[in-house]
Amino acid sequence: MEALHILEQKIAHLIESKRRDIDLIKELKDKNDILSQEVFQLKNHLEKVENSLLLGHQNLEELNQEKELTKIAVDDLIKSIVLLVDQELPQ
Repeated sequence: MEALHILEQKIAHLIESKRRDIDLIKELKDKNDILSQEVFQLKNHLEKVENSLLLGHQNLEELNQEKELTKIAVDDLIKSIVLLVDQELPQ
């Protein structure tokens, strides 16, 4: 009878241990699901930041091109003004 009682206690202990394991697995799964959602949100945020940086870089390139074109136009305008002034001045 004593051996049966010890066996029952061991089985009860194993069952309780398995229940704790199952609870821990559920808890870890829930945490994993939350972390997966956070990773997904972070990836989306990163993609938006990357797109924003790319757009900003493209805008900067366009502004640099406009700056160069404006500089060329101003230089040409100055040369034209100098030529006109030289033509108007008596020699």
